[in-house]
Amino acid sequence: MKYKSEKFKEFTQKDGVTLSLSITSFCFLLLCIILTISASGSRSAEPLCQINLIFEFIYGVTVSFMILRKREQYIHLLPFLFLNWLIGCFSLNIFIPIFEYLPIWVYFMTLIFCISNFFIYNIQNKSITSLILLFVNGLSYTLILYYTLYLIPISIISVVTILVLGVGFYGLVPFIISLVHLLKLINLFQEDRQYFVSFASGFLSIIIALLAFAFRLNSESRLINQNEISKSFDYNEDLPAYIRISQHLEPNFFNEILLKKGIVYKENRDFFNFRGFDSFGGSQFNERKIHNPFITVAYSFCEDLNLSTEDRINILKSNFDKRLETEEQLWSGEDLFTKEIKEDVKIYPESRLAYTEITMKIACEKESWRDEEAIYSFQLPEGSVATSLSLWVNGIERKGVLTTKEKAQKAYKQIVGVESRDPSLMQWREGNKIVVSVFPVNYKTPRTFKCGFTTPLQAGEKEMKYQSISIKGPNISYASTSSRIQIPDETKVRTSKNFELKNNFYVNTSKGLDDWEAIVYSDKTFRSSSFTWKDKTYQTKKIQRTIIPFKPSEIILDLNSNWNVDEVASFINLHEKSIYVYRDKEKITLNRDNFKTIHSEFKNLHYSLLPLYKISKNSLIITKLTAFSANFEELNGSEYLNKIRIGTQQQNLKVINLSPEINPFWQTIKEQKYVEYYQTTLQNSLKMIQQNQFAVYKTEENTVNIEPAGISIQETAKDSTLKADGPNHIYRMYAFGKVLEEQVKIQNDTLAVNKYVSLAKDANIVTPISSLIVLETDEDYKKNGIEKNVDTLGNASIKNDGAVPEPHEWVLIIIGLTTLFVYYRKNKTQKA
Repeated sequence: MKYKSEKFKEFTQKDGVTLSLSITSFCFLLLCIILTISASGSRSAEPLCQINLIFEFIYGVTVSFMILRKREQYIHLLPFLFLNWLIGCFSLNIFIPIFEYLPIWVYFMTLIFCISNFFIYNIQNKSITSLILLFVNGLSYTLILYYTLYLIPISIISVVTILVLGVGFYGLVPFIISLVHLLKLINLFQEDRQYFVSFASGFLSIIIALLAFAFRLNSESRLINQNEISKSFDYNEDLPAYIRISQHLEPNFFNEILLKKGIVYKENRDFFNFRGFDSFGGSQFNERKIHNPFITVAYSFCEDLNLSTEDRINILKSNFDKRLETEEQLWSGEDLFTKEIKEDVKIYPESRLAYTEITMKIACEKESWRDEEAIYSFQLPEGSVATSLSLWVNGIERKGVLTTKEKAQKAYKQIVGVESRDPSLMQWREGNKIVVSVFPVNYKTPRTFKCGFTTPLQAGEKEMKYQSISIKGPNISYASTSSRIQIPDETKVRTSKNFELKNNFYVNTSKGLDDWEAIVYSDKTFRSSSFTWKDKTYQTKKIQRTIIPFKPSEIILDLNSNWNVDEVASFINLHEKSIYVYRDKEKITLNRDNFKTIHSEFKNLHYSLLPLYKISKNSLIITKLTAFSANFEELNGSEYLNKIRIGTQQQNLKVINLSPEINPFWQTIKEQKYVEYYQTTLQNSLKMIQQNQFAVYKTEENTVNIEPAGISIQETAKDSTLKADGPNHIYRMYAFGKVLEEQVKIQNDTLAVNKYVSLAKDANIVTPISSLIVLETDEDYKKNGIEKNVDTLGNASIKNDGAVPEPHEWVLIIIGLTTLFVYYRKNKTQKA
């Protein structure tokens, strides 16, 4: 160690080393800050880039001149020069994104190359350390060669613009470094053959790793293409062509890379045909564009997928949960970040409901001429509904107005796309998702919006669980997050996150947004609660599950990759039961002789889309669902979905799901009552089949079942003897359930649509047919034909959730207040 410190001290005493160390350290630290800021999607680091480029320009010109003039005296500064040139290149890339966004490993490998140069350029005696450093240098030199090859198309531009503050020179830096470094290496290799062996071993290690990666990537690509060819013979005119690929595509790391080619990751086809800043796909996909050299080169060894950009995006949506990235965005939001998040949760144990109010503060890190648009996606627990939206306009909270989905979309596009003024839009999406758009956001005007969600508690035997809401949106990772739980006194609660009891509230502060849950303990005694609204009472009751006699006409196994052969065998072994499976549109009988072969045919089918409209009446479908699938929105317009809507509900189909998972397609099928759905275990399902039974939740015309909470909500005429002590969320949940139940019936029925839009407006809930919108002025609502909330429940609030006074109660309240006022004035007059 003492020897090494002496060598370092000796090195620092050489001409120009101390100054070079200072400048390099400063510029490297500045680059780290620049990259940290830009990693969040912000471009506010550009002023720091300018400072770096000025320092690097002065240092580069000075040291280059010194080395050229007195080579022997200053040649030891060459590694410093290389490092500073590359720091300048990366700083310039923030201004002119030739390489787009580079992953962190690229910067690390480049740094390793530069550091190793300091040692191998000053090798005096062969040692294990020097051989290791040459191996490392061989690894990292591959990246410098990549830079060189990639920048060949702009070398002419670089030469022409080299006089413009030397900016053009940076396009030639990799070539110059590669050439000079290669000459140095040749001299070293001539001294000792082992130097060459060490360097070549490192260089070949990267080449071998790249070839192995490319081989695996190509295997997946060929598998997708072969599947596309083989499935093209199974002609199914009802489904979009990409669906057969999506169904057989495992959502793994390699498949995602293949699908994102040219959409997110830089393609290989433009490697020697530089096209500037439009070299990525132009389709709507709001994910940061990445230039990963390893992936770009690997693409060169892969078959192209026989899929259009639109089809690949659809598969990314269904198989990789990339639906937020494909939301229509009228303006960019690349410089936005989430500054603050406030979660305020109020739990109603007796009603088995909770209300969550989330306040978001959005900011923009870069001052620019254009405004930006923020889009957030909220993943809600099953059965939840969005019940409020607010946007702060000029420091004043403006609450959302509920209207039809079409009116809201039209008004938002008009005001954002044409008039560029303040709106916010909240829309329903399949799979328990809510999407919120906010405009405008800029550097001088950060925005605040608030949204509220009513959620059922997941009821167990002795406890109920509240599940937090997952959020996707502009850079949430570093947001200051405050979470608060309000719960009645003496109710015991356990949380998965560290909440502290302060002033009768459970409070937590953190960075970013973690998923968490709260377990609420309850006794076995069910207590009903109710809410009265417009001469109707909405009362919670314990959900009634009943066993009904049901002898299915057929039993259909909905096979996919989630089934194992023993599970299939357990149904084959049922006595006197005919078991079938659908392979595309073909119905096949399963028996002891063929079930293993048939099962193997489905091992790569990751989700199915049964032709429900073809299945015989009174059939029983046994499925075991995975978490992902295409949904109704992606299938919209297909013959398959049209036939589902027309010919399924009257079939009286029963479905048993053996998995706790439910994918977006089946969730919509369940919510819209196309089938009777029940989730249970394999053993219970076999027992029900043997006993010709099926479990159903009891339903009545004016009742809605909230299955996760284990309650039903019943609408009755107002009962003056019944104490309305429950929150207004009871009515909101009832209305949401009714809209979802009737969604099938109102597809092409204008009167029915109007009826249920009115119900949604009354309860102020976001549904498939209604949205919440905030506009800047009251005049904006009038211009767009949107009526403000009149005589409705209005936006939900964490502060006001109780029963609304009836007209006669308002009279009593007014009389009471008037009496108090007269009494107060009389006393004041007497004292005077």
